[in-house]
Amino acid sequence: MTRRTKETVIGVEIDFDQKELKISTGSGFLDHMIESFAWWACVSLGVKVDSTRRLTHTISEDTGITIGQALRTIFEKRMNEHGVNAFGSGSAAVDEALSTATMVIEGRRNAFIRLSCEGAKTKAVEDLFSTDLVAFMEGLTQGLGATLHMDLSHGNDPHHTWEAAFRALGVAISSAFQLNEWRKGATIGIKGIL
Repeated sequence: MTRRTKETVIGVEIDFDQKELKISTGSGFLDHMIESFAWWACVSLGVKVDSTRRLTHTISEDTGITIGQALRTIFEKRMNEHGVNAFGSGSAAVDEALSTATMVIEGRRNAFIRLSCEGAKTKAVEDLFSTDLVAFMEGLTQGLGATLHMDLSHGNDPHHTWEAAFRALGVAISSAFQLNEWRKGATIGIKGIL
């Protein structure tokens, strides 16, 4: 999947079999968060970002959109060939930090992210603004056609707090993509029923 805008060219590859991660967004922390997400989602993810300007918000959001679009392609194929849950929920922790994520894939595009703890309320984490990380989550839901509810509920260290959030997102995606033969060819809001 490739996405081109005036500011960025983003290439994404996804593989559910290999365990090789090649992430290069230009932000060390975003690379690390995408690696964490991919590991907990049980997918191999390749991401290459070329940008004309280093606009961290644009890079984060556009990368999320492109990963979401690539996931959407896989989701639709799995839905039609095998059936999928289309709903997933997960919790994850890193030391003192705890986050939960719940996702439903039904064509709606929403991200409701609650920054409940001190570690989530800092202006910056490593080489990004916290708002850039929210933009990534929002972009992913736009590209995937999913609704995400996330709560960064516990954490003092911003790095730990956001890593727990990206892990929880990965767990939710993994659960939503689980095969479910009963739902073959249909899911609410996208194809088939309701």
